[in-house]
Amino acid sequence: MTNYGKITLVFTGVFLAVLLVLVFILADQGRHTYAQNIAIKACLWVIYTSLEMKYGFGINHYIRVFVMLVIINDSLIGLYFDLYTTSTVFDKIQHVLGSYAFSLFAYTLLCKLTQPVLSRICSFVLVVSLGLGIGVFYEIGEFIGDLVTKPSIPSQPSLTDTNLDLIADVIGSLLGAVHATVVTSFSCGSVKK
Repeated sequence: MTNYGKITLVFTGVFLAVLLVLVFILADQGRHTYAQNIAIKACLWVIYTSLEMKYGFGINHYIRVFVMLVIINDSLIGLYFDLYTTSTVFDKIQHVLGSYAFSLFAYTLLCKLTQPVLSRICSFVLVVSLGLGIGVFYEIGEFIGDLVTKPSIPSQPSLTDTNLDLIADVIGSLLGAVHATVVTSFSCGSVKK
């Protein structure tokens, strides 16, 4: 196994250990919905990491760790410490960080799998589009979750909340696009212009 693979497995192992501890603590407290939410994230990460190892389309460790930290932040601070229900600011910050991380993640994954040749402008637009698309699907998921489960404290208490989440997604996506195309000049096999 390469050094890249070993580092990936160490990061993944620590990440999964943190999530599993949270799952057991939350389940023990009777907060089963939160425990299930975190368990699903852990399973999806295991599937992704398995596919990455099998097919060798490794992503930058910075992006991997940032995505993991966003998921841990969501699970630990948002769910375990319940800041989603007690803070009006935490959710917006999480949207900015999440859109930044997941737009870079999706862009990098797309580049690794398709190897397109894109100018910086096209890469910028693609990163923003991916981040916004992910953010919109997340909001739709929250909406459907609220309709189906009818929680006492809904994920989307108002249209204002949804709009502010989407604005935060725009900010995070723009930061991801700047990072991908200006700061690191990481463009998909790009023609530098």
